Amino acid sequence: TIRQSWDTMKIDFVLEDIQELFDDSKEGLERVTTIVQNLRDFSRIDQAQDFAEYNINDGIEATLVVAKNEIKYDTNIEMEFSEVPPVFCNSGQVNQVFLNVLMNAAQAIKSQGRDDKGTITIKTYAMDNDVVCEISDDGPGIAADKLSKVFDPFFTTKPVGKGTGLGLSVSYDIVVNKHKGQLLAESTVGKGAKFIIKLPIERKEQNDEKATETNGNVSTVAASQRSGLRTEEG
Repeated sequence: TIRQSWDTMKIDFVLEDIQELFDDSKEGLERVTTIVQNLRDFSRIDQAQDFAEYNINDGIEATLVVAKNEIKYDTNIEMEFSEVPPVFCNSGQVNQVFLNVLMNAAQAIKSQGRDDKGTITIKTYAMDNDVVCEISDDGPGIAADKLSKVFDPFFTTKPVGKGTGLGLSVSYDIVVNKHKGQLLAESTVGKGAKFIIKLPIERKEQNDEKATETNGNVSTVAASQRSGLRTEEG
């Protein structure tokens, strides 16, 4: 009968809807699981205080998931990863450095109020006894007189109320003092900035040094591990 046919059609529609709802729920659950896993990888809460072998490529990818909503509207991310050996580090702290530098680059691009998206390029490679991560942007760049202070606590180039001036200082402490690595900042005004993070493959026990140098139109600040001295030039 017509009534029976109509009831059968309604059941078919309901079954189709239920299957679609199940598919959506499964997809949502998988997405949440991925986000939670990336958050765990970022913070490494299971070994937050420990030094262990860690692949920085994995750390950068986890950090990008955490930072995605903050950077996706104003920047495109280009990744040029090489196969690198693991470094002996506190992964949670190292991921915090990646996040600080990425957010600094994204905020610099956003400050320009440009119509097009900016670009942040992330490169990784091994060099000598270090694994290196370069994070560069095509933002406004940093003047030489300010570049020499970027790792100082509470120093910021952002407008009042827009930054604490602690992100790069904390990053310096993590890379240089806690991991005996190097942190360098290069910039050409009007073309952008680059931060170079060098982490030793094997853990070192040395002191730290901060040095500044200017080479042509490109200014560089280096944070390294030799002595407790700090020098600033031009």
